[in-house]
Amino acid sequence: MINGQLGTMFDRVLAWTLGSGVVLGKNLISFLLILFVGWLIARLASRTIRLALEKSHLKPSPMFIRFSINVTGRGLMLIAGIVGLGVLGVDTGALIAGLGVSGLVLGFALKDTLSNFAAGGLILLYRPFDLGHSIEVGGVAGIVKDLTLVATILHTADNRVIMIPNSKVWGNNIVNISLMKTRRVDLTIGVDYLSDVDQISALLEDIMLAHEMVLQNPKPMVTLRSLTLVSAGYLVSAWVNAADYEQVREELLKTIKSRLEEAKITAA
Repeated sequence: MINGQLGTMFDRVLAWTLGSGVVLGKNLISFLLILFVGWLIARLASRTIRLALEKSHLKPSPMFIRFSINVTGRGLMLIAGIVGLGVLGVDTGALIAGLGVSGLVLGFALKDTLSNFAAGGLILLYRPFDLGHSIEVGGVAGIVKDLTLVATILHTADNRVIMIPNSKVWGNNIVNISLMKTRRVDLTIGVDYLSDVDQISALLEDIMLAHEMVLQNPKPMVTLRSLTLVSAGYLVSAWVNAADYEQVREELLKTIKSRLEEAKITAA
């Protein structure tokens, strides 16, 4: 009796394998083939978009090019996935309708995320900064490493990676340090009130003119900016190439301190 039951079960499995199993196997192979073709098309489309944008007279930013490629590739893979599920017998019409309803619900639940997405689009459109630029935003300073759908990614000088929501970036003052080729170094120097004004001005101006990284046009300036009962404050201004800003600032401070001590002038 047991042998008869096993034989019947084997016959059913064999019948299913020869019938529905073969169909399912073919559908599964078709599903994987559709995903592979979709992947190839996504790669080809991404490469085509990159070449078209790079050669475009509009000269889009590298950040916009990367964003466009990511959206195109993922969109095509999503389409391939839906078509593949249809081959497997999934009701894609109901799936798309369900995604639409789910998207509406998620839209209300994730309104902050959508605002980040919209802010990211505005950043790409108006380009206040680009990949590799050094910026300050919301009290955070760093180099722009990437822009995702919802966040701007900064790499800080102390080797941290910070993700700032795009809505916070767009809603704050954005300081782009890399946008201009030159920057002005401003130093406030305080000395004893009784020090000779002409001597101090000449000494500070001589220091700036002697520094090889300080640009001579516009000319460096020394201005007496403040007086108190015990000190006189001077503003030292020198234009430098943006890449040299930190180095020149530090070297000027060291040189000014050394020269003031040599001249027996007391800092205040």
